[in-house]
Amino acid sequence: MDIINLKKLPLPRLSTYSALCSVLFVLLLFSCAISPANRGEYEFDTHYKFGLAHMSKGDLSKAYIEFHKALKLDPKHKESLNYIGYISARFNKYDEAEAYYKRAISVDRHYSEALNNLGVLYLETEDWDEAIRYFEMALNNPVYNTPEKAYSNMGFAFLKKEDYISSQDAIISALMRKPDYSFAIYVQGLIFTKLHDDDAAIKNFLEIISIMPDHFEAHWELANAYVRIGDRDKAVEHFKIVADNGNEKIANEAIEYIELLSR
Repeated sequence: MDIINLKKLPLPRLSTYSALCSVLFVLLLFSCAISPANRGEYEFDTHYKFGLAHMSKGDLSKAYIEFHKALKLDPKHKESLNYIGYISARFNKYDEAEAYYKRAISVDRHYSEALNNLGVLYLETEDWDEAIRYFEMALNNPVYNTPEKAYSNMGFAFLKKEDYISSQDAIISALMRKPDYSFAIYVQGLIFTKLHDDDAAIKNFLEIISIMPDHFEAHWELANAYVRIGDRDKAVEHFKIVADNGNEKIANEAIEYIELLSR
C-alpha cells in the first residue's frame, strides 16, 4: 500500500475564514436536522456510553453520575438501573442497590444479570435463602449467557447453609458450563475443606492460582490446608503471599502464622 504524503496534497482554495464558515454551516444544518426525539436518544446514548467507559476504568463515582443522567432520559433503561444498583452495592448502600435492582427486574422480569446481582446482594447481607431464590430465578431464563455465575453464587449460598450436597451440585453445574471459572473452583475447594478432604481442596486452590496468581483468598486457603497436612514450608510460602497481597486484617493474620510456623 502506497503511503500518502500529506505535504504533497493540494491545498484547498478556500481561505481559512471561508473554510471555517463552511464547516460551521454544515454543523448547523446537522444540528437542525436532528429532531427533539433523536436528540434525546443521542444524549441518552452519550451518557450511557460514558458510564460504561468510567466503569471500565474503575471510576465508579463518575459512572454513577452518567448512568443517572441516562436514566433521566430513559427511566426504564434496565441496564442503567442494574449498573446503578451494582455501584450502590459497591458503596455499601444496600437499600439503594436493592431498590435499583428491583426496578430493573420490574422492567424485565427475566433480566438475569439483575436477578443474579440481587442474589449477590443478599449474599452480602447473609440472607442465604433469599439469595438462592434469586439465583434460581436468574437461571430460569434459557438465554442467560453467563449461568456459571448464578450457579457458583448459589453453590456458595448452599455452602453457607452447610448443605454441601446442594452446594456441590450447583458447582458441578457451573463447571460444566465453564470449566475454568475461578469462583466455582474456589467454592469447590471450600466444600472439600468442609468435608475434611485437604488433598482435593489443595488441588482446587492450586488450579485457581494457576489461572489467577494473585488470588490471595486461594493462597490463604492453601496455606491453611498445608498446615493441616503438616507441610510447614509450603504453608509459610503461601502465607507470605497473603501477607504481601491480602487486605490488612488477613495480612496481619498471615504474619502471625508465619512467625508461629518459623519458630
